Amino acid sequence: MNKNKIIKGGICVLCGAVVGVGTTLFAVNKRLKFYKEYGILDEVKEVLDENKIALSDSLDDETAVVNGYLSLYDDKYTFYYKPVEASEDTESDAEETMTAEMLNGNILYVDIRYFNYDVNLRFGGEYWELAKTAKGIIFDLRDNGGGESGASFTLADRFLTEGYETEYYKDGTDYTKGMTNSGDELDVPIVILVNGKTASASEEMTALLKQFGKDVTIVGETTFGKGIFQNEEYLSNDGILRYTYGYYTIGDWECYQGIGIEPDIEIEMDSSLRGTVSDVQLKKALEILS
Repeated sequence: MNKNKIIKGGICVLCGAVVGVGTTLFAVNKRLKFYKEYGILDEVKEVLDENKIALSDSLDDETAVVNGYLSLYDDKYTFYYKPVEASEDTESDAEETMTAEMLNGNILYVDIRYFNYDVNLRFGGEYWELAKTAKGIIFDLRDNGGGESGASFTLADRFLTEGYETEYYKDGTDYTKGMTNSGDELDVPIVILVNGKTASASEEMTALLKQFGKDVTIVGETTFGKGIFQNEEYLSNDGILRYTYGYYTIGDWECYQGIGIEPDIEIEMDSSLRGTVSDVQLKKALEILS
């Protein structure tokens, strides 16, 4: 055996030893992290067991917790997280959850990126007078992943005198909420822009307006399809477990979980073109209301 082969062999053995030690240390550190940072697992599982949510066969406890989430306990909507304190940046971002402007002189374009109660308050405040003078309204819900269900329901209520939504809970109970007839609802043609990232509360508003509105057209692409809702359980380490608690139906429509809502006029478009001269979905909405 020549000298070079001996040297190479020694290097390989040394590298193998280093890799072996490194792998062992990584595994040890991972397990320590598992027990130190995520010892809350038993508490999490107790909550899930009470709600009859089983751990997926494809995911073991340690992998789920070391990765910092439990998304495979129940489809992809159940997870564990630690709340993050609000910063000045997140507060400024909240102000941009909704913008509105008049297009073509008399069509109110309302771009809603996320539903919270500030959205409804702002619409009822600074944008309400514009809405009352508009020939038509465009609600842009493209890329809107949802938010507060009650916020989208309340906003839809401003345009409807009837309509209802029924929530079905895992314990077998159900709850139905209906629209209020305040007498000041706006009767105006509406176009809703949607795409594959329109989900949850955005789909709720779309379904309510389409079923119970007088002149509502949906333009874009089939929505995401999230017809279930979550509950939150606060844990002893200040973490929060969010898990699926039930599903809902709107009016006579069946639950669209995993199916989505099909548009009246289907127009495919890359979402990066939103707000540009190539926004063909917005152009169609303006054409409908002109």
